[in-house]
Amino acid sequence: MTTLKITIADIDDLGYYNGPVDLANFDGNIEIDTGGRGWCRFKTSVNASGYIKSSGSLYVDGYIDSVGYIKSGGDIKSCDFINAGDINSSGNIVSGGDIKSGGYIYSVGYIDSGGDIKAGYINSGGYIYSGGYIKSFGDIKSGGYIYSVDFIKSGGDIYSRSDIYSVGLVTCKKLLNGKVASGELVETTLVDQAC
Repeated sequence: MTTLKITIADIDDLGYYNGPVDLANFDGNIEIDTGGRGWCRFKTSVNASGYIKSSGSLYVDGYIDSVGYIKSGGDIKSCDFINAGDINSSGNIVSGGDIKSGGYIYSVGYIDSGGDIKAGYINSGGYIYSGGYIKSFGDIKSGGYIYSVDFIKSGGDIYSRSDIYSVGLVTCKKLLNGKVASGELVETTLVDQAC
């Protein structure tokens, strides 16, 4: 598989990618070395049939879609959706649309989505905010609050260092930490034990 290596030479004075390759539908992997700048911006969507890896923050005016993983040494920000096998950020993850991963979503900072958040496992060092639902097949861990304008559903446990706000149900095996400030808590471990 082809790997496109973007360097500081491909980034203009405003931090935008200005290389010759169209990244809206790239067949291969994308590796970005932001040099001393620490971040790179894109005026279009970034779509890779492989992985996307950046040494610094990644700011995209469109969507970010990767069949493989997305890994950033800083923030990951998309004005549209973010979709990948795994999503790993050393900063914050921010999306104007959905954030979806077939594996895990991991952020040292907060996770903020204008749409749904769906993954196998969700772990945030800060808060988790969703303009839709939050669904994880495994645990949901948050270093701050968890907020959803719809439901929150975890196939595992939920751990929150602050309150949990949901318009709908908050479903999990067990709420390990935090309290449900709005919404109704359903712990499936307790239901299983009652049967």
